Amino acid sequence: MIKVYGKENCGKCVSLKGILENKNLEFEYIEDMKKLMIVASKARIMSAPVVEYNDHVYSMEAFLQVI
Repeated sequence: MIKVYGKENCGKCVSLKGILENKNLEFEYIEDMKKLMIVASKARIMSAPVVEYNDHVYSMEAFLQVI
């Protein structure tokens, strides 16, 4: 399962959701700043969205290279 951690008014978050929907990939979108900060800080990612997939955490750009 793909988990996307995003934040309110985030253009990159909206873009990633659109990409995943266009690829018909099932994902969970979590808009919770506290969870976003926890996941992002552990992975040393400094911008939203952050993606959890197959026990790895990715920035949007890194995740798009994986899928």
